[in-house]
Amino acid sequence: MIFKKSYSFIILPHHGEQGKSVFFHSQWLNAILLVTVAGMGISGFFIARHLLYHHKLKTAFEPTFKENEVLRKERKGYGQVKDSLSHDISSLQAQLKKERSVYLSSVNGLARELDNLKKLAIKVKIQSGFKSSNIVDENEAAGGPAGERTYIGWQDVNQPIDPGPLENKVRPGIGEQSVELKEIDAYLSTKESLVSDTPELAPLFGRMTSGFGVRRWRRSGHSENHAGLDIAVPKGTPVYSPAEAVVIYAGRKGDYGNLIELDHGNGYTTRFGHLSLIEVEIGDRVLKGQIIGAVGSTGRSTGPHLHYEVRFEDKAVDPIDYLGSMEQK
Repeated sequence: MIFKKSYSFIILPHHGEQGKSVFFHSQWLNAILLVTVAGMGISGFFIARHLLYHHKLKTAFEPTFKENEVLRKERKGYGQVKDSLSHDISSLQAQLKKERSVYLSSVNGLARELDNLKKLAIKVKIQSGFKSSNIVDENEAAGGPAGERTYIGWQDVNQPIDPGPLENKVRPGIGEQSVELKEIDAYLSTKESLVSDTPELAPLFGRMTSGFGVRRWRRSGHSENHAGLDIAVPKGTPVYSPAEAVVIYAGRKGDYGNLIELDHGNGYTTRFGHLSLIEVEIGDRVLKGQIIGAVGSTGRSTGPHLHYEVRFEDKAVDPIDYLGSMEQK
């Protein structure tokens, strides 16, 4: 025992009042000391154990921490690459729209060139003594008794003749033009495939009751922005996909009612609202002209009609610019 004697502690106040003494028996002091030492020992044991466990965890997971740091840096790099790719895609889409315009102009130019080639071929045949047919329209200047042999200058057009030097001179030029036209047609076919997924078919035809942009309700006078076209047709009328696409939404959605949303790629999506029937599921790939649903009056609707939206990079655009001919597969 450390404490073999008892002790008394006297507490004296400052103002001369009678002091108070506290008596501590040696057994009490030894018990307090023993409890204190035991507490410190137990605390030291748990602290040492905690530090050892923490050191083991740090040693065990140090590679994971380093790998996470590397992954964070790589993720940041991927984000920068993604931004760069998004910029490149936007540039390519702008270039594609420009090339499509050039393509349309080229097609018109090719049509004129082809017409000129046909006229040239006819001119060559006439100058060489050939006549492709003997059909004369009633409104053309023609006549003469039947069976009479006809001459143009010195040449009898009813008899086959040698083409002569003129056609032999022009024929190689026509061949070169044909080869060039085939190369241009192959090039334009490739360009056309790049824009094949752009919405271009009308999902259906009917009476348009509300156009794109700000619209006003006649009775209430309320004005609102309308992001698509409302086309009134009987309930159950089939709705067709305007281009090849993937279904990214098919179900109920607020004021749209039953809604189908298609992703055509190249930044284009289309929406079809108020449907009575949905015949596709999310993830389905639909073809151009394929039936995807039927017209109804679900959601915020005053009668059976189709709400049709076209969006480019999630911004609504006027669907009128994307309504082409109705082709069904």
